[in-house]
Amino acid sequence: MKSFLKCVALIGTIPLLAAVGLTVLDIVLRSVSSVTVHGLTDIVTLCTMCGAILAIPYGFAKDQHVSIDVFTSRMPETTQKLLMLFAALLGFLFLGGVFWFSVQQMITEFGYGDRSQSIGIPMVWYWLPLVVGIGLSALASLWIMWRIATGRRIGEGAL
Repeated sequence: MKSFLKCVALIGTIPLLAAVGLTVLDIVLRSVSSVTVHGLTDIVTLCTMCGAILAIPYGFAKDQHVSIDVFTSRMPETTQKLLMLFAALLGFLFLGGVFWFSVQQMITEFGYGDRSQSIGIPMVWYWLPLVVGIGLSALASLWIMWRIATGRRIGEGAL
């Protein structure tokens, strides 16, 4: 699973690079003429959403998310594992809830036919990467729980 999530994260860099490239192109065009990239804000917002949310599941799988272990690092190893298992369970429950409500909102947006302001990108395209990224993050939390329960380190090995 970790290899799959790494591929997803790398795919997420493509829209980020597109956002950077279009922004630079817009700056260059504005400095030499009055031409601009039409709908740049809508496009950059969508690209940033895709890139950021698709990288998060890989961060979970690599155990690279932000954590504060000032107190837990001094606890016995068994207690640390139980706390990590509990945190992964809470993460799964939270992400599962976010996934469920995000799917519901995406369906609602699709039903209304809402579109972005500048160039009319269907809003469902903004929700789709969120739903995929949150769903994969929830699965990564399950994977973490499995790794902890089987005595393996979180950031190592392939799924």
